[in-house]
Amino acid sequence: MSYSNPWRWSLVCSSSPSSSTLQPKRTAFPSLLRVRRIGFRAFLPNLPNATQSYNPDKTLRLPSLLQYGALLATIAVPAAKAVTGDNNVEEDLVTTLVTGGIAMALYLFVFPPIIMNWLRLRWFKRGFLEMYFQFMFVFMFFPGLMLWAPFLNFRALPRDPTMKYPWSTPKDDTPLYKSR
Repeated sequence: MSYSNPWRWSLVCSSSPSSSTLQPKRTAFPSLLRVRRIGFRAFLPNLPNATQSYNPDKTLRLPSLLQYGALLATIAVPAAKAVTGDNNVEEDLVTTLVTGGIAMALYLFVFPPIIMNWLRLRWFKRGFLEMYFQFMFVFMFFPGLMLWAPFLNFRALPRDPTMKYPWSTPKDDTPLYKSR
């Protein structure tokens, strides 16, 4: 395999060489002298011909499979395992993905409403340490809180008995809440 053209770099065992790779390469200077054969495609790096058909088997070759394997290995065996020396413990990928899914569900769907209710109940009663913990939990669970924020409404229902819905306007003769 020729490594002179960077657009053709791939693993040696990834696939059999194509017919265009096996053909002898033309030199650049004599091909530029032929005006009728030169075109815009001559300056583009190895574009496929329009006559080549799409083959779905070609998409899942060794380079793409190596990328998928590297991604799954990163999920299954974090790099910290090599540092701690606990890398001889066998844990299958299904257990790792299920555990990660449970942790993600807790992170996005369980803890944010609990944190928002805690913020609502203790907002004006909190001290410095509790304010620090609330800030820390909001910072750690920020994506889940942003996911829940449009759906949680802690505002009180209308205090005016003449109002049927929260978006209704009060009657003109109804006194304001603070003057009642």
